[in-house]
Amino acid sequence: MENKPLSVVEALRQAHFALLKDLAGLEDAARFSVGTDSTEMRSRLERTRAHITEHFRFEEQNGYMDAVLAREPNLARTVESLREEHRQLAQELEGLIERTMTGRPMEDAFRDQVRSWLESVRRHEARENTLVQDAFNVDFGAQD
Repeated sequence: MENKPLSVVEALRQAHFALLKDLAGLEDAARFSVGTDSTEMRSRLERTRAHITEHFRFEEQNGYMDAVLAREPNLARTVESLREEHRQLAQELEGLIERTMTGRPMEDAFRDQVRSWLESVRRHEARENTLVQDAFNVDFGAQD
């Protein structure tokens, strides 16, 4: 049987699902892993890095960002700001991964940083959702 390539929409859906699962797992690990070594957290962070990188790539390359710009070019500054957030979130995630290389027990401060990063990702995703809604919301207005 021949394997068909995934449609862009289906691939994006799968990447989004994998990312949400990773974020939930990270949140649980940051909340409940007091006193454990950082090996499991590093593994979770690395999985999240793979999924978030794929997710951001879908958004930026022939994804919703291109569609928004084609429909509403005046939103270019907002789109560029979201792209910059992709780079910042990825860089912050790399810093978190580096901090897990010690193998020492996770401290409360580190777990707080993970939770803060997760909240930044959620706020970012909410801004993206708002952008798409603003760009594709057609105001039909009231008819007299």
